[in-house]
Parts: sequence; C-alpha cells; structure tokens
Amino acid sequence: MKREKLTSAILMVGTPNVYADILHVTEFKSSDPVVCLKHGKRTSMVVSRMEIGRAREENPRMESLAPEDLGLSRKDRWKMSAWALALTKREGLRSVMVPSVFPVGIARQLEKKGIRVIVAKAPPCPDRMVKTPAQVEKIRVVQRAAVQAMRHAFAVIEGARIDARGQLREGAALLTAEGLRRRINRVLMDQDCAGGEPIVACGPRSSQPHWIGEGPLLAGQPIVLDIFPRHIGSGYWGDLTRTIAKGYAGPALVRMHRAVRRAQETALAAVRAGVRGSTVHDGVCSVFARLGFEDRLGDDGIPEGYIHSTGHGVGLEIHEAPGVSRAAGPLRAGNVVTVEPGLYYKDIGGVRIEDTVVVTRNGCEVLCKCPKFLVIR
Repeated sequence: MKREKLTSAILMVGTPNVYADILHVTEFKSSDPVVCLKHGKRTSMVVSRMEIGRAREENPRMESLAPEDLGLSRKDRWKMSAWALALTKREGLRSVMVPSVFPVGIARQLEKKGIRVIVAKAPPCPDRMVKTPAQVEKIRVVQRAAVQAMRHAFAVIEGARIDARGQLREGAALLTAEGLRRRINRVLMDQDCAGGEPIVACGPRSSQPHWIGEGPLLAGQPIVLDIFPRHIGSGYWGDLTRTIAKGYAGPALVRMHRAVRRAQETALAAVRAGVRGSTVHDGVCSVFARLGFEDRLGDDGIPEGYIHSTGHGVGLEIHEAPGVSRAAGPLRAGNVVTVEPGLYYKDIGGVRIEDTVVVTRNGCEVLCKCPKFLVIR
C-alpha cells in the first residue's frame, strides 16, 4: 500500500461504536462492523441485513445498503472484503483512500482485484476537532452527568466515618474503591451514561495516573476520582477529575493540591483560539517549576512530578485531537479539550484536577463546574 496525500474517496471498515470516524460520518451507532465510503458529498454504508431497516430510518440522508443490494453471492454476503469491493466497484472507483487503521487483510483483497489502496497521511475526518454548537451541547450533557456522579462520590465519602485503623466505613462495612466505583456507575446509568471504569485511586499508588484503584479508602490520603462517562445515546464522552482527602491532609499533600490548582488556573486563563496547546502546557510546567515541583526520576527509575500532558480533545473518543501538550499546535474555536495538570510522587500519591472546556475566540468555557476543595470532613 502506498502513502499519498488525501485526495480520493475515503473507504472505512469497522464498528461504529468503536471507530469514531465511522460514527461521525454515518451518525449510526452499531456494535456490528460496517463498510463506509465517503465519495465527495455522497456517503454510502453497507450493513448487515439485520440492521438495514434501522440504518435507513436513523440516517435517511445517507445511502444504506445490505449485502443483497450489492448483488453478492450467498457466500460473499458474509465477507467484509466482498462488501468493500462491491461498494467500491459500484461507485466506479479504481482507487480509494483509507485511514492508517484500515484492516490489512481487506486492503490486500482489494488490491488483488485491481483496486489501488492509498493510506492517507491525514485523519479521515479532521472536521471532528471543531465541534458544532449541537455537538458541544451533547458533550455538556455527559459532563453534567460526570459532575452529578462526582458530587455523589463526595457525599458518600463525607458520610463515611474513620475507624481506628484510618479506614473509611459506612456503618460496619468498609468503604472501598470498588464499592464507590459501583455507586458512581449507578448515578451515571441513571443519566443514560456508561461509566466504564472510573478511577477511585487512594494512597501512594495514586501516583500511577491510570491506576483504577482497589481496596479500602483511607483517611488523610489522596483519593483521585476520575470520571469519564460516555452517553449511551449520542456516543459522546465527558471527562472530570478531582482529588480529595477524608478528614485531614498532611502539609505535603496540601502543597501539591495548591500547586495543581494554581497550574490549572493558569492553563484555563491561557486557553483561547489561536494559542498553541504547547504554550498552555509550557505555562503549567513553569508554574510547577516556580513552586518547586520539578520532574525527576525516583530511585527505581520511574518518573515523578508532572509526568503527562496538560490535556486532550474530547468528543466521540475520550482521547482525540487536538492535544494540549509539549508539541501541540494552535487551538481553534470549537475545540473541546480537557485541562488536567497533575503531580505524582510515589511516597505521597497523586493529585490531579481536570475540567472539560470548549475553546472560544477570547478564552474558554468550562462545560460544567464542580467544586475543587481538597479536604472532606
């Protein structure tokens, strides 16, 4: 397969519920794979016979076809490569552009039949980075659900008591990361959102930013709560993180939390259309350095300090373009990104504060606000 500039019809194969570009183009949610061809202003999609009625009903602006509509034999009606070949020939195409994640096996089958397959350098749907007002509202709906779940988690922790061993209890029962995660997910489900695996990470191991958390929650320790639901209907994601401590927090944890809040305030003030994501990220690094939190390698060779980027795009994927990182380019009005500085030290744990914002010409708007305190009494 040859790499060239994106100039031709775009062929995509995959499951819309997993492959965001197909969901964006077809506006059709499905857990079964489809073949999608975007040719100029026309979009055609091949779905299974079982799904053809729903596909035509849910997006009448698009041409939806079953394998039978393509004249395929009974044997070929079950082959995705046959769907792709028939759809390509139906459009009279001798070449197609495909994304870098296109299935190699199907590409080889197309090439055997004389179809030139060109791997695009650019993403197939760059317009996904700039959200329409309607798309921003869909993300805002999910973010509201995340805030509601976060507030519920706060209330559960506030209502817990601290036992003689420093563990949190509800009555006689231990309050665990697993139990609080279930409670968070129930709130999200009530808002038609799938919570997946929200992070409830307590103690020194919260210095691993994506550790999901397990075991009893403890007083005086950082508890990182990272909630990133996906709306079951729209397919859009939200993302929200807070770090709290039950009962009290030691001086080191307090200092870390204050620094992360200051860094996030600096980043939020810097975000606006035309500013480079790298500039926002560098500003966060400068705040941490000025406050004495420089990056370092621990005795075990594992990095500590500020060990990730400042943010990422949010939409039909939980992590998508544009980034807010060391190498990120200019932000544009309509980008939806997270702003989530954090500090991580293995002897203390982690502190991260994250909001999801929409970039505007003159700044940014936090899609749904949530308190940022550290200690819950």
